[in-house]
Amino acid sequence: MTKITYKQIDLAGWTKVGEGGNGSVYTSPEQPGVILKVSNYTAEDGATEALADEFVRSKAVFDLGLPTPEMKEMVRVGENEGIICEAIANKKSFARISGETPERIDRLAERMAKLAKQFHSTHTSAQTAIPSMKALMLEALADTKMLSGKRLQQTIAYVQNMADAPTLLHGDFTFSNLILSLDSDKAYWIDLGRATHGLPMFDLGHFWLFCNLFGKKQRVQDIAHMTDKQMVQFWNTFALAYNGPDNLDAFNAECKRFAALDVILLGHIQTLNWHERLFLGLLVKSLMK
Repeated sequence: MTKITYKQIDLAGWTKVGEGGNGSVYTSPEQPGVILKVSNYTAEDGATEALADEFVRSKAVFDLGLPTPEMKEMVRVGENEGIICEAIANKKSFARISGETPERIDRLAERMAKLAKQFHSTHTSAQTAIPSMKALMLEALADTKMLSGKRLQQTIAYVQNMADAPTLLHGDFTFSNLILSLDSDKAYWIDLGRATHGLPMFDLGHFWLFCNLFGKKQRVQDIAHMTDKQMVQFWNTFALAYNGPDNLDAFNAECKRFAALDVILLGHIQTLNWHERLFLGLLVKSLMK
């Protein structure tokens, strides 16, 4: 990973404007146009790498010319790490706009498909900060308990035979990570801490899974600010716009196969309890039928 230089700051003059499970967001009248994101975790927690990944990979994506808030610098606030980055004023995610104005779902899905094709036509061959999804997937398969025996060996061989494509991938590709400035009508990709390069189907399988299966859970609906039916509608319009009308069933079937890989990857990069491991293991097997 690129070496990062940290500047020590304090919160004097900063006002908290948001809070989530992983950290808090601050603004300062002395630094207009930027926000400060402070992690809840310290180096002792062993969980600060994700913030550094977000900084480095978002910066690399920005340098490739894609619309994403510019990363300014990484800082430390006491023992906690933080990022100062460009603020996008008066913004809402495509998901929230869809939930609040369902009549706009189809137009937003078509626009996201157009932006996604632009994203997936960008290559990262000169960007060493963007790792290989194929390599990460093979690590996950070496670690997984969700598959075993012949099925596991077949899946490993399938991934080994994939092209290690230079195509840029978001890594957490959903309508919640595409925001719209209501002032300028410009769209921005956010939360790029899992950006990689590889086959676009990895992103599409992740989104298929989110809309068609995870979207049935109330917790996911709360996060997306949408109903499960709205998420399915969004996906159907997105898939048609991204793929076109020809071979749409085959496109969805391929997304489903990559959704199974996405579940295995999820089990690798997140700490799961036994109930979650059991649920995801059964889900992988059902997706691979």
